[in-house]
Amino acid sequence: MAVYLITGAAGFIGANYVHRLLEREPDAQVVAVDYLRGAANLSNLDPVIDRISFHAEDISDFDAISALYKKYRPEYVVNFAAESHNDRAIVSPSEFMRSNALGAQVMLEASRQFPVQAHLHVSTIEVYGELATGAPFFTERSPLNAKTPYSAAKAAGDQIVRAYMSTYPEMNIRMTHCANNFGPYQSPEKLIPMSITRLLRGRKVPVYGDGLQRRDWLHVDDHCSAVHTVLHSQLGPIPAEAATDPGLLPIFDISARNEVTNLEIVGRIITHLGIDPAEAIEHVPDRPNHDRRYIIEPTKLETELGWRPRRDLAGSFADTVDWYVENRGWWESTLADKGELGFNWGARQEPSPTPA
Repeated sequence: MAVYLITGAAGFIGANYVHRLLEREPDAQVVAVDYLRGAANLSNLDPVIDRISFHAEDISDFDAISALYKKYRPEYVVNFAAESHNDRAIVSPSEFMRSNALGAQVMLEASRQFPVQAHLHVSTIEVYGELATGAPFFTERSPLNAKTPYSAAKAAGDQIVRAYMSTYPEMNIRMTHCANNFGPYQSPEKLIPMSITRLLRGRKVPVYGDGLQRRDWLHVDDHCSAVHTVLHSQLGPIPAEAATDPGLLPIFDISARNEVTNLEIVGRIITHLGIDPAEAIEHVPDRPNHDRRYIIEPTKLETELGWRPRRDLAGSFADTVDWYVENRGWWESTLADKGELGFNWGARQEPSPTPA
């Protein structure tokens, strides 16, 4: 019986991974860790709560994390934990650096002091920054060029992961970057569930700027299958040439090659719900420093590890809209608990206090 330690387990992607993991390995022992901040929601784990060991801990607290390693002796560690919303990061950047950079280092150090079979750090496409005009996509060889407090904190975590990979090759560390995810259990602060839940309440969808920002969309089930593939693949030693070529590090970009504008995403939701577009969209001031376009290329993952996405965009998108229609109680409870998750960038945003 394999023992998995999954951080960020009550978040959108982490919870979906826990669900899929237990479907794939019913006898696995799952230690689920989440500090229950931001978009985390313990109810995301309700369908499996009796089959896991849940701990509300901060991944940047080394003593707390070490205690979990000592108690459970995990074989596999997947670090999904992150503060992950660009809007909130602009208002309160300090907490993002704590979780996304320091937290990444604490998890790595725990896996170094209490060795595991494999440690996977889950990162994001946004560490690469904005794609240059005319460039087709980013790859694992692209430089990190984060533009926002959120993505800069994640890029800092990436640099720490890369340093541990090269300094401690015996640790068997892997890292992934994912495209924009969508699917069930995603917080209503994110574009797709925010649009659906507003429309279902008879409200308009606020679209930043002209809405022509282009994104790479990936269903969460495909992301979870890719993470599991990377975690369990037999990888060779890191070659010396990786010192100057990050493409040779055990880093894999995950994408289904679905490039769509934000405006088109909202339009698909409106069409699926049978709502008049003229009554459904409201263009609002764009957020500061908003990336115009970013796309990643999954060729390395496909050719070296044999992974392929299974979900087509149209069908999985319709399934996602239907999930929110059918699970109104889940998102209404989330909104009641966390309040309306939106920002008016036409007004002055008050900074949050810096954590001690």
